This record gives sequence, C-alpha cells and structure tokens, in this order.
Amino acid sequence: MSTNENEFDARLLDLHLERLPDEEQAELRQRIQSDPALSLQHEALAEMFTALRVERDDEPPLPAGLAERISARVAAAGASPRIVSSPRRDMAKLAELADPGGIIRMRGFRDIAAVAAMIVLAVGLGVPSLLHVRERAQRTMCTQNLASIGTGLQSYALANSYSLPFAGWGSDNTWRPTEDPTLKVLPNRRHVYPLVRAGHVPTSIFICPSTRGLPMAEDQARVRDDFIESRNLSYAYQNMAGKRPSMQDSPDLPILGDDNPLFDNGWPLFDSLGLTDPAEANSRAHGGAGQNILTIRGSVRWMTSPAVGIDNDNIWTLENVDEYTGREGPQSTDDAHLLK
Repeated sequence: MSTNENEFDARLLDLHLERLPDEEQAELRQRIQSDPALSLQHEALAEMFTALRVERDDEPPLPAGLAERISARVAAAGASPRIVSSPRRDMAKLAELADPGGIIRMRGFRDIAAVAAMIVLAVGLGVPSLLHVRERAQRTMCTQNLASIGTGLQSYALANSYSLPFAGWGSDNTWRPTEDPTLKVLPNRRHVYPLVRAGHVPTSIFICPSTRGLPMAEDQARVRDDFIESRNLSYAYQNMAGKRPSMQDSPDLPILGDDNPLFDNGWPLFDSLGLTDPAEANSRAHGGAGQNILTIRGSVRWMTSPAVGIDNDNIWTLENVDEYTGREGPQSTDDAHLLK
C-alpha cells in the first residue's frame, strides 16, 4: 500500500528513536524501500535527527574571560537612563556591549537558523501525524461508546422480552418537524432514550468525541422522556416508525451508528446538499471518512460506505422511498434506516 504524501506514518518516529521491535523494523524498512512518499519522510527525519546529534566542533571557542569583560562593561555603563527608548536599539546596544567581536551573535544566528529549520521540518511532519493520531483516538473512543450502548441494549432487551427501546408510535406521529397541528412530532432519537432513563447507559456515552455534542446532565435523565436538545445525542438509531426489529432478528442488522448525513434532526437534506448518489455519503462525524456502526449482535464496525446493511442495504435511506414526510418507516425488519 502506497503512502499519501500528506500522510505520516507515526512508526517512523519510533524507528528513529529505536523503539520498534525487530520484526516491525524489518517490515517498515521494506516498505520504505518500495514506497517513495514514505522514503522521503524517512530521509527528512534522518536529516533532522542527524542535525540534532551533530557536535558543533566547528564553532569558535568563547573568548577567555568573556564573563568578566561583560560584567566590567555593564558596571562602566552606569545606571539605566529614565527615558523610554527603542527596545530594538537597546537590544543592539546590549549585544555590542556583551560581545564586541560579534562571536556570540554569529554563533547564535547559526544556532537559531538551525533550530528554526528543524522546527519547520518537525511541524511539517508532525502536525499531520498529530491530527491523524487525534482522529484515530476519537474514532476509538467512538467505538467504545457504541460498544457500551450495545451492552445497554442487551441488558434492556433481556429485561423486556428481547424488545429494543421504543417510545411508542401512532397514526398522528411524525419524526420530521412539522407545523401541521394534527400531527405530533416524535423525534426518532426519543426511541433510544429509554436506555438513559432506565440507567443502562450514561448520558455522556451518547456523545461521539469527533462531534461538538454536549452530554445532558445525569441528574436530568430520570425525570425526562427525551434528550433536552439535539446535541445531547451524536448517534442515529434505527427508524422505529415502521416494522421494528428485536434482538431475535438478524444479528448483522445495523441498529445504531454515527449520525445520518442526509438528515438534520429529521429534516431531509437531499435538495440542499445536491446529492445525486446517497451511496457516496458518509457521516459528517469523522470528516466524511466513514462511520462506526453497532449491530444487533453488539459488534461495532468501522465502515467507509453506507451500504453496510443486510444485502448491502444503504443505512441512510429507506427502501422504495424517494420523498420523506416523517411518517415513513422500514417495511421489513431487515431494512436499516439510522435516523436521529
């Protein structure tokens, strides 16, 4: 696999710091030989570490008695004047007094230039790596969150005849916001709230670290029947307006995952996004790279495509539905439609 020039393999640092096991060193060195981008990163790091290890034998020695001469010149200069002067001029004067021969300045300039070059190199190599490490850590935490929710779902199902959390549904309900006075809005996120109210899952677990979500206060959990606001929940739950699956249905059915990019709190975004192929849309939670998905069996998978339902079903859309009014739901227990 070839490395993108904007990506950085963090193992290179471990290689130069001699912290990689022998087997990994051999595998990485083999990749360096066959991957031009990785080879360039390796060479840049090698130059940086070489520069850090070089002993500066070529630098001229400090003049004998330099400290004594500096002290004498400072004493001869007398008290500081009470006028406000230019900091730049003062620094130049101080440098002249301290080092009339310019030895320290020349040496300092070379050192500063070398350090600046190494900082630029380190930032160029390190910042992409740090961003990659941070996203990888956030993705791992998201996986752990979904695994915890999966454990809560199992506990809830065992206590409720294998049923999944459900807040009820009637002919006058809609999960899409509406101004129709004859309809009552029941956001799909409310169906997963029984896990919170029953104490199976803490409110903080419902926040993906890659989002700007805000966990609801725990002391509010038992006195409410829904999250206070949309940002208290980062994840999308199976649309419960149609045929509802149970823990006894297909174990590979996605039941919860990162938020649906085609809807915003029930509002369809197809027109505003100009999407021509929903199969290309990944969740916004992880920068469009993919989404973590929790299945009924309790496994969590990282997927780079939304076509991960039963028989490659798209988890963002309903089968045979083109227009969403808020009344639609799955027509079979194998049709995944994750919605918040």
